[in-house]
Amino acid sequence: MAGDEVVRWLRAFSRARDEFLSSSVTRLPPPAGLIRPTVHASWRRSRLQGLDPDEVEPHHLDDVDSDHYLARAVAPVVNRREVALEHGAYALVLTDRDGRLLHRWVKAPRLAEAMDALGVAPGTTMDESVVGTTALVTMLTGSPEMIRGPEHYSDRLRDFTCASAPIVHPINRRLLGSISLVCRLRDTAPVMLPWVTEIVAAVEEGLRLRSARREQQLFDAYTRHNRDARHPVVALDSSTIITNAAAARLLSGVDQSMLWEHARRTLVGPSGPSTLTLPNGHVVSVDCRAVSDDEDDAGAVLLITRRAVPSTVDDTCAITGTERGLPRLTGRSQHWQALCQQVIALRGVRSSVLVTGEPGTGRLSVAQALQGWQDVRVLDAADAASRGRRGWCRALEAELDGVDASLVIRHVDLLDPALAQATLATLRRVPPARLLATADRSIHGTSRPNALLDSFAAVVEVPPLRDRLDDLHDLVAAFTDRAGGRGRVEWTPEAIQTLSRVDWPGNLNSVDALVRRLVADTAGGRRRITVEHLPPEYLARGARRPLATLEQTEATAILNALRAAGGNKNQAALALGIARSTLYRKVRALGLDLTTTVY
Repeated sequence: MAGDEVVRWLRAFSRARDEFLSSSVTRLPPPAGLIRPTVHASWRRSRLQGLDPDEVEPHHLDDVDSDHYLARAVAPVVNRREVALEHGAYALVLTDRDGRLLHRWVKAPRLAEAMDALGVAPGTTMDESVVGTTALVTMLTGSPEMIRGPEHYSDRLRDFTCASAPIVHPINRRLLGSISLVCRLRDTAPVMLPWVTEIVAAVEEGLRLRSARREQQLFDAYTRHNRDARHPVVALDSSTIITNAAAARLLSGVDQSMLWEHARRTLVGPSGPSTLTLPNGHVVSVDCRAVSDDEDDAGAVLLITRRAVPSTVDDTCAITGTERGLPRLTGRSQHWQALCQQVIALRGVRSSVLVTGEPGTGRLSVAQALQGWQDVRVLDAADAASRGRRGWCRALEAELDGVDASLVIRHVDLLDPALAQATLATLRRVPPARLLATADRSIHGTSRPNALLDSFAAVVEVPPLRDRLDDLHDLVAAFTDRAGGRGRVEWTPEAIQTLSRVDWPGNLNSVDALVRRLVADTAGGRRRITVEHLPPEYLARGARRPLATLEQTEATAILNALRAAGGNKNQAALALGIARSTLYRKVRALGLDLTTTVY
């Protein structure tokens, strides 16, 4: 624009801006001829979030990574063009997809001072929810944008122009961030937007080459370790898997996503080989080695060794329906097989057995399976206090009088010392064919005396679900059959992978409740249960890092909003009263995985 045209535009635009900002939030005027739809929509979001254009300013953050991988990818591209900044009062700014300013390139001292005074510096956030409308709206529109002077929502930015373009990963098409060219309003030039777009194109080409190098890096790591084709070797990341013939034969039927999830958990845990139970019941030792320490999820090489199973343990002992194992129970993991070995050794004897474990692990089922589910009577010690000592002992005698049956006393640890002593006396007077009991594993640390607990000849501890996540697929399938979904309900590997990251405080009971809930939703029809069918609270609990209670509540609210909006992140953000960039930041901070979620 010529000088006079700029002045006329500024006057007319300022009037339209004042009319918009002075209007009630509930009755905002429609876009005027001078106010572009993109600017109007951003102003509207800023007003709805309660931002005051006189007071908004960038916020300083403590968790901005100055060595962010995006900054490392952009720096070489900008350095080759840095000489252009020396001949004009311009600055280049790099932000991540959450609006956090990662790096700034500026040669003009006065412009640098002005930007410092405004807080436009590394370590701050220019998110729309913080400063209102800026050229970072490019990450919402997906196209290059230029915001001039009073088009900014903040009054403090009215003397500046900013041209921005989004950086999109060339392979997976995910938004990574943006590059912006900033100058004084008086120095605005039409070439700004094409120049930023050209820089972004060069950055995206570099990322494409970098992805190709990453695949090559994965292959090179596989080659280094695949020196003997007789030993199973796997190299994989979240999207690629390379195996030799020995590994392909051994891992037949193992889903890649489950294998990668196991590797990911192992890499962030204690060093050293881990144990993995395969769908065919074979137990293998897996030595996981990171392909690179330069970035997260760069990949891993798995060196696999087939473990020798002791002859006393039957590989099929934990498979549902086998007569030689625990009938009606499911499991293949190492911890479950160890339990099977203990139970098998106790089958042919009449000694009393105490089955301990966390609530929901299936203690009663293990006790009943120990006797083959035949002639087993069950009494719950949780009722003893309300019945009183005499009533409890009479109920005990009624179950055993004249009957040659085994007895299981549930929650035997709940008996107070007097009731425990009375129970022991009754059992000595009217002994069952075999005495079994269940108790919470926390009894090991209690000092309260319980004569009955001390009387058991053998103790078996049922492992919690977190120690047998390799069984999760089989457990879900078994619970699905029990809930009436046999032959018509199928679970995708991605859904099982998400559930494997859930903290199951109720152990198997929690899994069973979720399966019954989702199978009931199928209403008798055929269904493939994917990640999108999982309740939001489970998606929140299946985040990639453990969440505190308040974080779980926030994550659930976000996932509910996304589901209600059909996956439209802009609509979900509006429903939550936040900017979409804020939504992205929260999703990232909470570790929510939306890549496999389809709404």
